[in-house]
Amino acid sequence: MVNVEFKHLQTFQAVAAEGSFLKAAEKLQYAQSTITLHIQKLEEELGVQLFSRQNRRTELTVAGRTLQSHADHLLYRAEQLQQAMAGLVTGEVGHLRIGSVEPVASVHLPIVLVEFCRQYPKVRLTLEVGVTRTISRKVAAGELDLAVCSPPAANLNLDFYLLLQDPISLLLPASHALAEHQHITVADLSKERLILTEEHCPYRDVLEKALLSQGINLYSGVESMSSGALKQMVHYELGIGVLPSAAIAPLPHGTVERRLSDLDLNLSIGLAMNPEIFVSGSAIDSLALAIKNRFDAAR
Repeated sequence: MVNVEFKHLQTFQAVAAEGSFLKAAEKLQYAQSTITLHIQKLEEELGVQLFSRQNRRTELTVAGRTLQSHADHLLYRAEQLQQAMAGLVTGEVGHLRIGSVEPVASVHLPIVLVEFCRQYPKVRLTLEVGVTRTISRKVAAGELDLAVCSPPAANLNLDFYLLLQDPISLLLPASHALAEHQHITVADLSKERLILTEEHCPYRDVLEKALLSQGINLYSGVESMSSGALKQMVHYELGIGVLPSAAIAPLPHGTVERRLSDLDLNLSIGLAMNPEIFVSGSAIDSLALAIKNRFDAAR
């Protein structure tokens, strides 16, 4: 396999342009021996002679002219690659892949991402919406650059920066008997159909344990991966919805929001990042800071 160094190509172009090893050395500010060494290394790698000396002038051979026709393009592509790599560090170019749980993805992130894309128009952005268990594992595996989620499993070894505590609410049809109560207890839910989000949600685990501690099993429970669909089910009086307060706003017509008076339900939401790939000053760093600032300002 041919392994050509770009500095050797730059030296070759200088010698071809100047017609002299000495003049090329003066132009590049190298010792003449360095110029000679570069050309020798290049000829060894390619297995051809690139220059011949005629009338004290260094002339290109047929192989040298062939290389010259490709060298400009190769050096141009190398310069583009260097600029692209520098852009990744500064955040000017690149591809960022982020994950987020709902309702953060719908309620909080859009304004952050719009401003970020205005500041870095050449950065390609992908947003994956999912549950904490899935997106945090993808961050640990390098498939996502960062995630906004609840605390990830400790064995993933991710850094976690707390952004907010989102209270969990009950969403009831306005016609429901419990809608008249300002204070609803866990016991009040013993015979109710609850509409819940997907399994492995931290607040759902807390609620289920609280119900089981009082000998209450979920009555004809319904699961929904979509908070929008969940709210519609409540609107049509299928049952009582349980979801983060931020996901309820705006309150759907014909429904009311209530809190459990005897159970403190909050969902911790934060920024999960892999410390092994996090680079200060990078595009990931800039986006993470923008997300932190958004939530800090909202406190």
